[in-house]
Amino acid sequence: MLFGLSPSPLRLILTPMLVSLGTGVLLAKFFPEARGSGVPQTKTAFHLDNGQIRPIVPLGKFLTGVLCVGSGHSMGREGPSVQIGAGLASTIGQWFRLDPERVRNLVPVGAAAALAAAFNTPVAAVLFALEEIIGDLNAGLIGSTVVASVTAVIVERSILGDEVLFRVPSYELVHPMELLAYAALGVVGGLISLLFCKGLLRLRAFFLNLPHKTIMLQPALGGLIVGIVLVFVPQVMGVGYEYVDQALNGGMLLQMMLLLCAVKLVATIISYASGNAGGIFAPSLYLGAMAGGVVGMVVNQWAPFPTGAPGAYALVGMGTLFAGIIRAPMTSVFMIFELTQDYKILVPLMIANMLSFVISRRFQPKPVYHALLEQNHVHLPETDARARSSWRAKDIMTPNVDFLAERLPIEQAWQAVREKQTARYLVGAADRLVGSIDRKTIEHALQSGHGGDPVGAFVSPNMNYLHPDQPLELALERFDPSDGIVPVLSRKDGRRVEGVITIDTILQFIHKRPA
Repeated sequence: MLFGLSPSPLRLILTPMLVSLGTGVLLAKFFPEARGSGVPQTKTAFHLDNGQIRPIVPLGKFLTGVLCVGSGHSMGREGPSVQIGAGLASTIGQWFRLDPERVRNLVPVGAAAALAAAFNTPVAAVLFALEEIIGDLNAGLIGSTVVASVTAVIVERSILGDEVLFRVPSYELVHPMELLAYAALGVVGGLISLLFCKGLLRLRAFFLNLPHKTIMLQPALGGLIVGIVLVFVPQVMGVGYEYVDQALNGGMLLQMMLLLCAVKLVATIISYASGNAGGIFAPSLYLGAMAGGVVGMVVNQWAPFPTGAPGAYALVGMGTLFAGIIRAPMTSVFMIFELTQDYKILVPLMIANMLSFVISRRFQPKPVYHALLEQNHVHLPETDARARSSWRAKDIMTPNVDFLAERLPIEQAWQAVREKQTARYLVGAADRLVGSIDRKTIEHALQSGHGGDPVGAFVSPNMNYLHPDQPLELALERFDPSDGIVPVLSRKDGRRVEGVITIDTILQFIHKRPA
């Protein structure tokens, strides 16, 4: 509707830019939580906010998501659906005044229901809620998520009919040597996943470092660039499932699939990094279908053994890119299985998925959703066993924190610290951390004639730190006696200091804690 049946080049350029100008204002002024896919915000609500999501967020996500995807941005609808479902579930829990734990538990349930309806894959939706939102496949919420997912799919099918998302070709492993070709597809998928994640994080870091006053204009800048791309390659517009369907059914040439894979990757990175509202589920499937189709055509043409149709490789490629980018390998396996209902595809799918996952994790250790949150100074809790220790950093720390002001002259800083026992001092104001400076640096600066220079000129941004919920064992590991201090930073705001751990607080904790 926004483009019409036969849009002119000018309309293709202006529509994403002008619509993004409006959504930029909405996202900056009214719905800041609706930026991006919504999955990182949903994880934050579950792990850090007791499931509390503002009731206005689902509406904002729906509005901005529809506008961004509808105006041609290379983004998907499934990620926003996750946040909308989680937000509605949280809102209902808050309206009924349920206790915080029950409201928190509703978040992954609502997310699973929305994803099940969006993909028409209830099992994959349950696994995604457990694997990605909760981070624990053994979570006690599996019963609730199953009921919610199945119910959502029943309702969705009763309204829209039992129409499949893609017309999937029949699969057949023609020759055992084909497994090597699928392994090669896994390697290709891992490299593309790595390129996507690295590119997305670097470009987003660039936009985040722009002056804050430009935040409303950044989505429009992304829209302008995407609009120019659409003039030459309109096939990367929006979700693009119709082209995925063509790749699955042998309706594309090799050169076209190569072009669409490369351009879709760039367009998605620009759309997301510039702060528009939309997900990366659909782009990952699109990229996977094109990359898999290319590998399938090459294998079909050059392999010295009989092979299956390129569409089968496109189908496996969809799961392969999903596993590499989203880092939910079990979800990707069951999602593709639910689309095909064919057990024969599981072996090549698992081989390709695991290789893609391993390569992506090896060179990009943090999953993309976690890395996106950390760019916003939000740190999710660990899921390993020692994070469940009884004693936490918050039990050891003291909330009384002394800062050296960033503009404090070195000579005054020396007067302030010369009688102190610790060798390192925090630099900042109020509860905001800028960095740290050690005693030797202050002393050397003073002796070098820089006594009038501000402390901020000598600050080091690197030092050990903890989060309040991290275990006693980790606190002791990161406490360096030569420094004598470890700041405890908020997970939701990685610059806010909630307390510090010193040798005195450790000794007091040991003395006071029960035997």
